Amino acid sequence: MFSLNKETDYAIQLLKIIPKDKKFCVSLKDISKEIGVSFLFLQKIARKLRLAGLIKATQGINGGYSLIKKQNQINLKDIVMAIEGSCSVLPCYCSNRTCKNTKCGLKNKMRKINDSVLKVFSKTKLSQL
Repeated sequence: MFSLNKETDYAIQLLKIIPKDKKFCVSLKDISKEIGVSFLFLQKIARKLRLAGLIKATQGINGGYSLIKKQNQINLKDIVMAIEGSCSVLPCYCSNRTCKNTKCGLKNKMRKINDSVLKVFSKTKLSQL
């Protein structure tokens, strides 16, 4: 069964909680308590989202995390790529792998499915989730 990992699920929850207004920040400790996820695990997720350019961290007494883009400008594919590194139905479609099986009858047929999934992920905005 094709599924996104738990880390991606928490990333989506984290992004939904972060205020839509860029002037406000929220702390990971507060988010951790709200969604019931380990603070350290959430830090790992936030780091990936920050490196992907989806959120930013502000230090100081009023610091925390805020969105860089609006929720309707962030799509599901952006989030999956930030957390999982690639988004594919079969491992041979991952960006860091090359399929060496020349006798595979699935490759061309599954490419259409893979492309369809990526299209849906690209069209699905964070604001719709």
